[in-house]
Amino acid sequence: MASHTGVADVLPGVRRIVTGHRAGDGLAVVKSDEIVASREAKEGHPNIRVGALWVTGSVPVDDNNDDTDGATRTADGDFGIVKKSGTNFQYTDLAPGATAAAHRTSSLDYNVLISGKLILIMEDGSETLLEKPGDLVVQRGTIHAWRNPGPEWTRWMTVLIDAKPAVVNGKALEATSQM
Repeated sequence: MASHTGVADVLPGVRRIVTGHRAGDGLAVVKSDEIVASREAKEGHPNIRVGALWVTGSVPVDDNNDDTDGATRTADGDFGIVKKSGTNFQYTDLAPGATAAAHRTSSLDYNVLISGKLILIMEDGSETLLEKPGDLVVQRGTIHAWRNPGPEWTRWMTVLIDAKPAVVNGKALEATSQM
């Protein structure tokens, strides 16, 4: 299968509009409106790209409308995708035929398919096809991988919420990656 890693093949960035309040009178306004481009998820791996949309520093969120851009915060937890004691909202693009390696994070993840098709691969070997925009997977501290069956790039959005590790038979399951 062709690589499909050329710049022209990559999906366009995501438009992110952030609201807040104007200083002085407190009127609700649009604070920013910009395109968030994707980047390689890991250097040298152009077939999987991510775009950081918003990271919160805590839960519950301190919604005091400071001027800190949530996209400038970094996810400092498992594999740089989980924000300790916070949340991370990102999108992921996967090239046709590419696979995102099996991994587990200590987080609750809401994954929503935006475009293309995506196969969820579980630790037991089962595979579940997501094929309609809006299909979603709630990931709860399990080992899983993703594969794009092609023929086009796939995009999904994920909200990762820091969580205590899953516990099975009295044992806490640690973050792991085969990346």
